[in-house]
Amino acid sequence: MKKVAILTNFTGYDPAYSLISVAGNQVKMLKRHGYEPKVIVCESWKEGDAGPYDEAEILRIPNVRVYNEVKIDDTFMEDIDKIKKALDIFLADVDVVLTHDLIYQPSAMKHNVVARAIAGEKPNIRWLHWVHSATPWDLLPGSGDYREILGKKFPHSFIVFPNAYSIPRVAENFGFNEEEVKYVPHPIDVCDFLGFHPLSRKMVEEHDVLPADVIGVYPLRLDRGKQVEWVVRIFAQLSKQWGRNVRLVIFDFHSTGGDKVVYRQELKALAKVRGLTEKEFWFASEFDESLKHASPRQMIRDFMLISNVYIHPSRSETFSLTTQEAALSGNYLVLNFDFTPMRSLWGDQYVTYRKFSSNIDFASGMDGETTTTHRPSDDQYAFDVAGRITYQLANDWSLAMRTKIRQTRNLDFVFNQFLEPLIYYEEELPIAK
Repeated sequence: MKKVAILTNFTGYDPAYSLISVAGNQVKMLKRHGYEPKVIVCESWKEGDAGPYDEAEILRIPNVRVYNEVKIDDTFMEDIDKIKKALDIFLADVDVVLTHDLIYQPSAMKHNVVARAIAGEKPNIRWLHWVHSATPWDLLPGSGDYREILGKKFPHSFIVFPNAYSIPRVAENFGFNEEEVKYVPHPIDVCDFLGFHPLSRKMVEEHDVLPADVIGVYPLRLDRGKQVEWVVRIFAQLSKQWGRNVRLVIFDFHSTGGDKVVYRQELKALAKVRGLTEKEFWFASEFDESLKHASPRQMIRDFMLISNVYIHPSRSETFSLTTQEAALSGNYLVLNFDFTPMRSLWGDQYVTYRKFSSNIDFASGMDGETTTTHRPSDDQYAFDVAGRITYQLANDWSLAMRTKIRQTRNLDFVFNQFLEPLIYYEEELPIAK
């Protein structure tokens, strides 16, 4: 495995500073995939409350005077010497160095000079320079003898930029060829940004939830009137007939005895027969011993925030708090047409109603029974409902964008598709002339 360092001139942990946030996500990505990155910061950096950085090996270079303009000060050579002595040791066994605005910000000018010297001495090191602006800083004023050095292309390096459209502009402004500017979008730690409970994160990771096309949640006591079997059938059709990658979690609570245990086993058997795997369909009560009787409400909220469809086929309700929570969390709602109070509660707009039977007499609105028989079969009806869901998730812009960001900007996707391939890029790197 390649040895990776992240070289910065950060003086302290400030998560509001975008570069610290981006580099922090790189630490997370590398650690998640088995790397042990060295993170190089200034000696004023304090550990113990530095987020993801506390999980990495922190190495400190001397603090030096820096400026927001290009300037050769009276300690320039002394500062360069101090930085280089430290970096010669820290980078001795490193294969790849990731930097952030090292070749862009005037405040990194001294570090830039040192890094170029090391790159010339150690051509085996690959440098990946994240640049966070497409426009270069002006080398002309105050750069003295270093104008020629800093004006050259950085040896053995690529520039990394977070949008592909600007690659020609970045290449032109920094003196690189376009093929030497690589596109890597900034990832987002979905669970961290949404403030997930630790068990929610664990569940997301063990069931590989974030890449799914369709995510469903159903919080309930395991009474048969909730008709969980309909949700299972629909998700099975989404997976097997509509070709969607699905995840369905049942947050069951107060369901440890009697028929509730029997019902859980029947639902697991139904899911297996219909082709859903244990990774695609599971009960929260069986995921962790602490969830056996109930899950924290935060976990319900967490999964509502990343799910995109909420199916509620219950035969009887007074209000359905979970439907309201699902709607507030941006889910597409599929509700029970036969249970007429649903339409009183949620209206006829922005909701899809399908017939799942109910404990109300549809004709009178009073106590009784409404039984809907589906022809040719319940599975065909589930297929039809799944088709409606498939259409909605693909054509509702807000739902489609939420799903796209969750799938393609999470830490693992960005690392696997963009960052790690650059770490192992095997073609000969361009050498500055």
